[in-house]
Amino acid sequence: MGRLQIVWLTMIFTTFLPFSVIAANEDDSASSETETLQTKSDVSTPEESMLRQISPIYGFQALTVAGQEIDATYIEETFGKRHGAVVLLHDQNEQIDSSGVVTTLRHHLPDSGWSTLTVSLNFPFEPDILLSTSLETTQDKDSKGLSAQKTQTEDKSTDSEQVASKSLPPISNQQRIEAAVAFLQTKDIKQIVFIGHGQGGVVAVDIMNTIAIPIFGLVMVGTPALATKEQLLSMGQPILDIYGGQELSNVSKAVKDRKIEMKREANTNYSERKIDGANHDFDGLQLMLTSTIRGWLKTSFLEQE
Repeated sequence: MGRLQIVWLTMIFTTFLPFSVIAANEDDSASSETETLQTKSDVSTPEESMLRQISPIYGFQALTVAGQEIDATYIEETFGKRHGAVVLLHDQNEQIDSSGVVTTLRHHLPDSGWSTLTVSLNFPFEPDILLSTSLETTQDKDSKGLSAQKTQTEDKSTDSEQVASKSLPPISNQQRIEAAVAFLQTKDIKQIVFIGHGQGGVVAVDIMNTIAIPIFGLVMVGTPALATKEQLLSMGQPILDIYGGQELSNVSKAVKDRKIEMKREANTNYSERKIDGANHDFDGLQLMLTSTIRGWLKTSFLEQE
């Protein structure tokens, strides 16, 4: 390459290099602005998600019983014609909006003309082991002096609140369900059906034998053995006993025993359904459960009309 050509290439490179640097800086600035916008957008996402998580339970309806409030939910039918209402009783260690059987039914049955009301039940639990507040206060006095006196004052305040809370009598499941049924009566609902899941089914049977307000039918979902066989034999209402093919062994045995006993007594109001592949919570088969109950409700209460 000649000397003259080298000089010309050097001049060209020197001339256009500053423009390349400027363009690169502009690209970096634009990229930085884009990243900033994306970061701001990403920051807002968790906040929005958190707002959705702490939103109230859909249909929440507190019920007052003996001067105390208990949690419940009520969803009005969305079919356009009210057939009645279903009182849903959750299983032990579950809540009114736990994922699974009760939540699925309370959201889907209103589409078929059945309003739903779930009520929080009171099941016995093992008491927690608590440390003695008096021992903690004594140790604090020895080690922290004046700060321990503050702790003692706070403990006394907490104890006073606990005593005030304990002064109120516990609300039994009988009272809770009676309050739920009374709430439905204020809405002029005539046909009321109980649906109990697990231990909720046991509670439903107990209440149906004692409640003064007429209950038109009972659905037991994955319900274990009852206290006595006479509890069902004395009922004249339609009864549906549902369990899954992968149900707990004690539940499967209980349903089969009830089926045999009701057949011996020639009780035509009782029917049993098994949903193959379903476990106790009907995971993945909740809609099959809903469809089965819808069909039974239609056959038992609507076709007769």
